[in-house]
Amino acid sequence: FNTADGRAVFAAYHSKGLAEPPDDDYPLVLTVGRLYGHWHTQTRTGRIEKIVKMHPAPFLEIHPQDAAKLGIEAGEWLEVRSRRGSARFPALITKAIAPNCVFVPMHWGALWAENSEANSLTHPAACPISLQPELKACAVKLIPLKFLVNAELSPGQFLATP
Repeated sequence: FNTADGRAVFAAYHSKGLAEPPDDDYPLVLTVGRLYGHWHTQTRTGRIEKIVKMHPAPFLEIHPQDAAKLGIEAGEWLEVRSRRGSARFPALITKAIAPNCVFVPMHWGALWAENSEANSLTHPAACPISLQPELKACAVKLIPLKFLVNAELSPGQFLATP
């Protein structure tokens, strides 16, 4: 620990909520995280056949209620937009995610797939005490690619494994 004696210092902290809560323009909370097996941006796991079979491509988890409300079908390509950028993923409709919240694994990027950098959607806010970044939640909106002009030119197809 980066302290004078090398020991951890614990402090009580009462959360004030998300640094970027959802609103009318960006009504969903995107959570970004890891999948079992993959390491960060797959630098150590992207060529391990067993792990690639477990998680061959990125996806976006969405609750069935939200998918129905937005007219999204399983496997449909979605553009996820935040105030910082956009990325594209196929929809995985599941009750494993809470309503009004979507999840994207952070393991894919330009090396493994087009338009799939989940962390590029997040913001730089950090805890004022620990300086731990709040990379794991931000406000987003979803747009099915079928509604985007010229979407067929760049649907975010996956690149071949190098």
